[in-house]
Formats: sequence, C-alpha cells, structure tokens
Amino acid sequence: MPAPKPQLRALPSVEALLQHPSLANGGRELPRSLLVEAARAELADVRAHIKKEGGSPPSADDLAARIARRVEAAQQPDLRRVLNATGIVLHTNLGRAPLAEAARDAVARAASGYSNLEWDAETGTRGSRHAKCAM
Repeated sequence: MPAPKPQLRALPSVEALLQHPSLANGGRELPRSLLVEAARAELADVRAHIKKEGGSPPSADDLAARIARRVEAAQQPDLRRVLNATGIVLHTNLGRAPLAEAARDAVARAASGYSNLEWDAETGTRGSRHAKCAM
C-alpha cells in the first residue's frame, strides 16, 4: 500500500470546511466552537481511516455533510426516556424513581429563573446546595 501522504494533503483545512456553503449558511446560529470541534474530529477520523485503510479522501461535500451530522448529534440531549422492564421498582441504572408531578412542577418553577440554591436568604450569606436536599 502506498504512503497515504498525498491523500492526507488533499484533505481541506478546517477553515475551508467551515466556509462550505452548507456549513456557512446553516451554521450561522451555531457556536463556531462547536463547528470547529466537529470539523477537527471528522478530519481526524478521516486521517486515521486513510492511514489504516488507504484510499481517497471524501469530497468536501461529503465532509461537510458528516460534520453537520456530528453537530446535530452533539446537540441532542444524552438523557432520554426508557422503559423499565427489569421488574425492579427502583433500578439504579435507570435514573432512580420518576418524580411526582408536584415535584416536577416545583423543579420547573425553580429552574425558570434565578433561585436561592446556594444562598441563605435568612443570613444573606452563601449557603449549601445540599441543605435544600435535606428539607
């Protein structure tokens, strides 16, 4: 297998990829750091593949599409609902027990603005977030 250096040199730079129309237009509302990180990671994967397997680098269009998929995946929340089919009421790997509706409402109210999580309103000093759990 020939040395992959010419194929690696054919890869576009991160900046060139960020100027690709699909990323430049669609990425206006995204943080630049997220796009840069995704482009660097994709290029690193492509370089590793070329070094290991050989072959030609993907086109700029293909790279831009891969980067867009990475960015989309990075923006998805990690936590999602699952079905507890273990037969165990409180399974530690499933995020403990679901919150009651009143507790969810209280969390939503507290999270919708500033709160006194680490501030003791009675003394006007810094408090402990753990004290709120003991109530």
